[in-house]
Amino acid sequence: MTDGVAGGVEGGLNIQVVVQGGVITAVDLHSTRPVKLCAVLVGRDADAAMALLPRLFGVCRIAQTVAGLTAVEAALGMVPASPQLAARRFLVAAESLEQTAWRLLLDWPRCVGASPALDTLKRLRRLLSVLPRKLFPDLTWNYIGGARLLPARVDLAAMLDQLQHEIHQVIGGDATRNGWPLTDRRSFERWLRHGSTPATLTLRCLYEQGLVDFGRGTVEPLPAFDPAVLERRMAAADGYTFCARPDLDGAVHETGALARLWRHPLIADLRADHGNGLLTRWVARWVEMDGLLAELRAQFMLLEEHPGTSMEQNGVGTGTGLGLVESARGRLCHRVAVAAGQVTDYKILAPTEWNFHPEGPLPRGLLGVRVAATGALSVRRAVTLLATALDPCVGFDLVVAES
Repeated sequence: MTDGVAGGVEGGLNIQVVVQGGVITAVDLHSTRPVKLCAVLVGRDADAAMALLPRLFGVCRIAQTVAGLTAVEAALGMVPASPQLAARRFLVAAESLEQTAWRLLLDWPRCVGASPALDTLKRLRRLLSVLPRKLFPDLTWNYIGGARLLPARVDLAAMLDQLQHEIHQVIGGDATRNGWPLTDRRSFERWLRHGSTPATLTLRCLYEQGLVDFGRGTVEPLPAFDPAVLERRMAAADGYTFCARPDLDGAVHETGALARLWRHPLIADLRADHGNGLLTRWVARWVEMDGLLAELRAQFMLLEEHPGTSMEQNGVGTGTGLGLVESARGRLCHRVAVAAGQVTDYKILAPTEWNFHPEGPLPRGLLGVRVAATGALSVRRAVTLLATALDPCVGFDLVVAES
């Protein structure tokens, strides 16, 4: 996301970095994101709340919708049919692919002074934008329990082939003829040394600018949640405070592509040398592109026609439910309470609140970093790269103060 606070109801992030004696000595993070925005759903019928939910968000709209539907269905003790679940996962993966491509092909090249791959991005976005219509003939699919599902399998198969071709070309180029180059350190270094794709060009810029280790910190990846513990924490009287500044047993974690790929062979090897600095973060996003393609193909195999009117009743509806979704930016959680068909409580814990926590990966990757020979402009560029790599769901305003 470009530097500059987003307008509208979604708020933004204010980041201030203080440099003294050539060292970053302070990092102040302030969020104007309205974590209570979802309270507008309280008091509405569950169906009406789910119809309104996607209109509250400008990014990750599909992931937010699926998390909400999952939470409400859990509260009501409902389990949608397998094809409905596959269709939702398919759409979440497609959205994650589109938003990852936007970062990798547009925002990141601009940050390092490289040329954006605009034509490829346009083709990818055009393909991905029509996928919902190839699944749900009535377009509106965010119904509790599912919507009428009629997958156009021939069209979808052809589109997946085209997506794979575009992504493999922009990442590996001709190197993909001999296999995927982002599997191990040896293949990666050969690809990086000889490649001429947008992926290799932007990554080489990090080396040229001496930024491969920049932002290296000690934050651990977000572990699996204990659903019962998380629900109690979100349901507590200070639940909104927790959602604004989350922690697990007092520890702040990171979520997103790097956390998901923490033990991937190539990522683990890069972490051994560069920690969670910029190089490792960027490579994790490129690696995940292929993983998202694999997820699309896996869910495609589970798609089949379904009327969208029948659901299993699991008999354990308690009136409260959690919806967890791995979105482009990380783990997203919705918690809802429903009574007599109406929403009585709604809270959302978003990835940005983990990744831009005042004690999270941004300040812990910046504090103590020596930037003596760079000057304010170069510091600003480096911090912008790190903030963009952490991928907030809103815009940010960055101030570098030197003393």
